[in-house]
Amino acid sequence: MQAVILCGGKGTRLSTLFADRPKVLVPVAGRPFLAWQLDWLARGGVTAVHLAAGHLADVLGQWLQEQARGQKSEGRSQRTEGEAEVSGFQIQIAGFSLRCTLSTEPAPLGTGGGLKYVEPHLCSDPFLVLNGDSLMPRLDFRALAQAHAVFSRPWKTTGAATLAVTRIAEAGRYGTVEFDAAHRITAFREKASRTEGCINGGVYLMDRGLLAAIEPGKNISIETDTFPALATAGRLQAVEFPQPLLDMGTPEGIRAMEEFLGRSA
Repeated sequence: MQAVILCGGKGTRLSTLFADRPKVLVPVAGRPFLAWQLDWLARGGVTAVHLAAGHLADVLGQWLQEQARGQKSEGRSQRTEGEAEVSGFQIQIAGFSLRCTLSTEPAPLGTGGGLKYVEPHLCSDPFLVLNGDSLMPRLDFRALAQAHAVFSRPWKTTGAATLAVTRIAEAGRYGTVEFDAAHRITAFREKASRTEGCINGGVYLMDRGLLAAIEPGKNISIETDTFPALATAGRLQAVEFPQPLLDMGTPEGIRAMEEFLGRSA
């Protein structure tokens, strides 16, 4: 299975501390965060990763080249106008061989527009989508894939998506995901006065057919533009996994992530 990591943002909350690198290369417990994320994916059975980059993508490309340990990169792919130009690298991580590809958005396209931009270079269906600043260490990728295979069967032509969610005791400061007994998502609720609830874990399993409805070159958010429409159509489900959900988007988040990784090392 292929995973797409969305890492095109500027990481403004960390930019004053790490202005020379993209957010995915910010150090966490002695390693660039991306190394932790690739390790997690490889151990979960993912064999290919595409990095949908933007800000400081050249620095990210240099890091990938260094991880290839002198192996020849795959060079740059041929492309037609409007398609992403992709560089490929074969790297070793966590004892696994992982094929990594990298593309650079010509302008900020949002999460949905970014996925549309790299559509020609997707090599699995369905494919994983991950935010480039978070981890769900107790997510079971195989269980996610099995749940999606059953749920998406009626939607093979137009596509469906499965979201990984996690339950927290104080959900009021987050937007929550609501779903019925069959795990079909019924609503996304904004921050409000509530206690326990499920929140979006930033990991999605999506059918490629969903990208057909996204117009190329547009700045589109899958979270606010695509997912609500899919929920209304009954084509979006939630699968719940245990805490924690770790987010390194702020200095406080990095400290919490380092504390967890230190305990689990």
